[in-house]
Amino acid sequence: MKSPLLSSDPIHVLRQEFRGHLEQFYAHLNLAPPYHSIEKAVQHLSNTLRTKPEEFRQGLLQDATNKWALFQEIFSASGLQKKHRGIIQQLTLSSYSIASSESLRFLRNFADGPPTNHSRTGR
Repeated sequence: MKSPLLSSDPIHVLRQEFRGHLEQFYAHLNLAPPYHSIEKAVQHLSNTLRTKPEEFRQGLLQDATNKWALFQEIFSASGLQKKHRGIIQQLTLSSYSIASSESLRFLRNFADGPPTNHSRTGR
């Protein structure tokens, strides 16, 4: 039997990782994280994972591509892309380097969003 302190519960591990990436994302952008919204997003991740089979949850721990796809989906579905939207969209339109942090993958939620008055024309 595993000790509760050494639990490898995938939901717990994925929650912690997701929360860490969100905190890093806002820190890299020098923005105050919307803590209440982050906690709602983390809870949404937990609820989503609970509906999935254990094999799926365990697989996410090893499969970065699917894990990040889920993190992106939860980021969007939880409404986090609506927080600081104007400021973050301006960063995505600038030459901000996404390569500086894995957590900045969340910028894609803003770059791939619907066009705004600040977007460039197709000419």
